[in-house]
Amino acid sequence: MKYVFITYSGLSLPIAYKLQQEGNDVTVGQIENIKDYVMEEEVKKATESDFNRERRMRLFKNMVKLQPAERVVEQLRQVKNPQEYFIFFEENNLFRWADKVRDLGFHGIFPTKEDYLFEIDRDRAKEFVKTHYQKLYTPEVREFSKVSDAINFLRDTHEVWVLKGKHDHARTFVPTMNDAMRAKTQVIEMLSNFPYEYERLGFILELFIPSIIELTPEKMYYDGVPLATTIDLENKSFGSGNISIQTGCAEDLVFPTLMEDRINKICFPPIIDEMAKQHKGLFIWDASILINKRDGKMYFGEFCPNRPGYNSFFTELALLGSVTQFFEKIVRKESPFSLGTVATSVRIFNLNRDEETEQVAANMTIDYRPEIEKDLWLWDVRKNQRGKLVTVGSDWNLAIITGAGKSIDEAVSKMYRNVEGFAFVGAYYRSKDDYLSLDYPTSIINRLNYGLERGLYRLPFDVKVGEIQAR
Repeated sequence: MKYVFITYSGLSLPIAYKLQQEGNDVTVGQIENIKDYVMEEEVKKATESDFNRERRMRLFKNMVKLQPAERVVEQLRQVKNPQEYFIFFEENNLFRWADKVRDLGFHGIFPTKEDYLFEIDRDRAKEFVKTHYQKLYTPEVREFSKVSDAINFLRDTHEVWVLKGKHDHARTFVPTMNDAMRAKTQVIEMLSNFPYEYERLGFILELFIPSIIELTPEKMYYDGVPLATTIDLENKSFGSGNISIQTGCAEDLVFPTLMEDRINKICFPPIIDEMAKQHKGLFIWDASILINKRDGKMYFGEFCPNRPGYNSFFTELALLGSVTQFFEKIVRKESPFSLGTVATSVRIFNLNRDEETEQVAANMTIDYRPEIEKDLWLWDVRKNQRGKLVTVGSDWNLAIITGAGKSIDEAVSKMYRNVEGFAFVGAYYRSKDDYLSLDYPTSIINRLNYGLERGLYRLPFDVKVGEIQAR
């Protein structure tokens, strides 16, 4: 097949690059104007500085074939053999772009407006949960468009609240203090220091659930046919021990599950199968659940239909011999994964800053041993005129490094051997000891244990003695 990626943020470009490295014909359509990316009601307020746009448009320059998205769409409309193409829209808010080619006979992932609304419209999601997820509770949520309104609310509250922005640059913030007075002071500090980011698309305050265990099951379909289920356990915090600010994701563990596992019965009621039948091509439904260890209650976290989580998606792809294999299998309506495998990932952050602008440092050399190529997912990268890989400086998320095997120990050991083969001055990542830790309750291994104890899933891969301790 030939592959076409439509991107604004560059999230899917590591996949496009790997497909090209595997010998496939790949074209990337870049959305140049932010007003063609945001929702219609956001167009008037949407702005992007010339500096940020210039850097964003340089992602993967001289690495993949980059063209304006409008031109690529026009070329697609002239294609005579659409069944030989796979079109990848990297985010569910690209549904307007997907609408332009959805009915032309292409393979692909084609998000809809409904997919996007499930993610951003909390009231809609809550009503859906109440109707179809009788075993899940919904945490109390307050929505805001203005920082001043949220601050007034927080000053009068006696509860602890989690701050969640709707824009990608508006970070989730979980207070580090259980004391309500100090916790709300922290949230007010975040809102006061970053009002623009939180007001761009609005934000929510979600009532804090103590002793939380987060799990993210996923179900994958093609043309409405269920193909596979997986589960993702991620660490979002920047620091080891799950301290400091939230990132998109810092570490992941992903493995295929049995469709009849209890967690899949809870998270994928029959309505999801019916919804999948209304979607052409690849349809991904994930539903994060938050479990209160104190009373065992399960809460709805969020839906992200047809928006792959890119750490977790890279981690899933690491389970396979090649990225090409994934796409070829799903269009044949076959599960791309094999039970008995597990994959892990760790994100590499660029902590270097330009001396004059304090922006993420650009033009810093990236180097690595050739043998880690399969498990290296470069992100903030381009090739310079000498053909060397260097940073773009668009984002501090530099790369993801993965590992896979038939046991957690094998996957993690391979991943950190790969990390040792990656050379970048000023790189930060969470350590192997942290990844395998049992010393803090929200560690990946402790959460994996908890799900086993609750009978939510079975482990279809080898577990070595001492790797997961029985309680």
